[in-house]
Amino acid sequence: MTFIRMATAAVLAVLATVAAADERAVRAMLEHTFPKTPIQSIAKTPVAGLFEVAIDGQVYYVSGNGRYILGGPLVDVKNQVNLTEARLETLNAIPWESLPLHLAIKRIKGAGTRRIAIFEDPDCPYCKELEQTLSGIDDVTVYVLLYPIGELHPHAADKSKAVWCAKDRAKAWDDIMRTGAVPPNAGTCDNPIAKIADFAKQHRILGTPTIFLSDGRRLVGAVARAELEKQLLRAAKP
Repeated sequence: MTFIRMATAAVLAVLATVAAADERAVRAMLEHTFPKTPIQSIAKTPVAGLFEVAIDGQVYYVSGNGRYILGGPLVDVKNQVNLTEARLETLNAIPWESLPLHLAIKRIKGAGTRRIAIFEDPDCPYCKELEQTLSGIDDVTVYVLLYPIGELHPHAADKSKAVWCAKDRAKAWDDIMRTGAVPPNAGTCDNPIAKIADFAKQHRILGTPTIFLSDGRRLVGAVARAELEKQLLRAAKP
């Protein structure tokens, strides 16, 4: 029994050394291929000799010798689970308490027991579509974080500032998204637009609308009502 234990320990030690060597090979290849992009994590997958690598919010798969890289998705067919999708949910999540909600426009619909935060641009057509969807959803508190994308919408920043400087920000936001009416002010008050943009860049929020659920998961784009209701229900589960 002592010999068996010693042999087992030796095998495990060899396997650990091989795994460490594989990880070093993967890291070396990635640092050479993507010299300016930080590697978030490297982890084993259920597939022998294949490593999962997280880079800039994306997931890739790399062979143990560091020679081959795949873009996924990796699917567990037996359990019918998209492992890549599940991992991306975790990588791109932001804890609810870490969101800059003090910089948001808060709107309460019904009891408001469910919560979402949305990075939005007043000139974004997909944001307008999402706002139309939200008009039919009850029992939700919506935090709107003004995130004008100047490269696409050159007037969005001025409109966002005018909304923030309005006497009733929630109404001003509803009006501009529903009818395009810009609040009649110069938009010269202190506003959080730059702070929100900094937060977005730090967390790879690249477009609008980007939704964050109360469990931290992110949804991108004008999510349809049925899907949004489904995700709100999932986020509310303990």
